[in-house]
Amino acid sequence: MQNIFISILLLGFFSESSYCQDSLNYKSKWQTRPNYGVNFPITKLLDGRIPDNLFEYGDNSTYWQVLSVSYFFCKHWGVEFNFQGMTAKNIYKRDEIFIDAMKSEYKNNYYVTPSTGANYDNFNAFSGNFERGFIGLIYRYEKKRFFVYPKFSIGVSSFYTDWGNAILKQKNSNNLIEVSYDSGKRPNDHFIMATSAAFGYKLSKRFYLNIDLMTSYYKTDITFIKKMTDLNTNISTSENIRYNKDIYTFSIGGGLIFVIR
Repeated sequence: MQNIFISILLLGFFSESSYCQDSLNYKSKWQTRPNYGVNFPITKLLDGRIPDNLFEYGDNSTYWQVLSVSYFFCKHWGVEFNFQGMTAKNIYKRDEIFIDAMKSEYKNNYYVTPSTGANYDNFNAFSGNFERGFIGLIYRYEKKRFFVYPKFSIGVSSFYTDWGNAILKQKNSNNLIEVSYDSGKRPNDHFIMATSAAFGYKLSKRFYLNIDLMTSYYKTDITFIKKMTDLNTNISTSENIRYNKDIYTFSIGGGLIFVIR
């Protein structure tokens, strides 16, 4: 009798265990996925020119996914929307770096008085200094406690550019020259495409450990106009400084998936 009772208990335990594992697969309809990660540039937008310091943007950056909602409309397929805020090292010092760069460029022959609108200390905890958002299609593969979600997404990557100028007074002379840089538009929004995969381990029916890998692409079409004006004669010359580049980025991040229902 005791052996029969133990056998029934063991059968019940393994049946419940099997049921719990099966119930983890393909059951969720709605998920949210907060995470944090790092962006590594495959190609860079900024290349060391003076107008680099008029971008509220960084090639090497960190991101936090503050909003992510997934809906699975059938067993394997779903759609996802997510929004990421981003920031980069030294982005708060862009105005100082621009001023130093202008002084270094012209100090041998001129007294330099620079100024700029690139003051980026207005950090936003939600959107950071620059941001991107995606909407995409998800394929869901789940096996016991492990999962892989490959995705293809499209969206918008957005950042600001600013103006900068300097008044140059020629040494041993009364000649005055104004040098200005302006891209003529802000913000700069770019259509972005991305392929990615989320994978990880299910801690329970509601909580998953998650790692995200993503490669993304967008093309920039930004032109700064460098204008030099002789303030004595009001004669100007201009030069176009182009940032027309194909930007590829690799991102890696981690966090949790919460099953809403």
